[in-house]
Amino acid sequence: MLRLILSAIFIFAGVNVIITALVGNFRFNYVLNRMQVGATADTMGAILVLIGLVIKAGWSMISLKLFIMIIFFWVASPVSAHFLARTEIISNENIMQECEVVRHDSI
Repeated sequence: MLRLILSAIFIFAGVNVIITALVGNFRFNYVLNRMQVGATADTMGAILVLIGLVIKAGWSMISLKLFIMIIFFWVASPVSAHFLARTEIISNENIMQECEVVRHDSI
């Protein structure tokens, strides 16, 4: 019974993070701001949901697969958001008028 309650708390927290980010994402005007919020919430929400599923499944091969998925989300989501942000910075000609961008050659 404790495992069910604990897993429900983690799953509810993960879904809550994703829904809150979805609603809050409409407050931002620029694509890089939306991408930052989306990537952070996507990673955190998915990891919380997967932790809840691991607790629900108990110690088995299913939980091992879920841990591997957690590690994949933890690595892949920020990396893909970084690549998308770099593509936006490189391809947008008016990037300096829309937001402040620090170039690597000026650091």
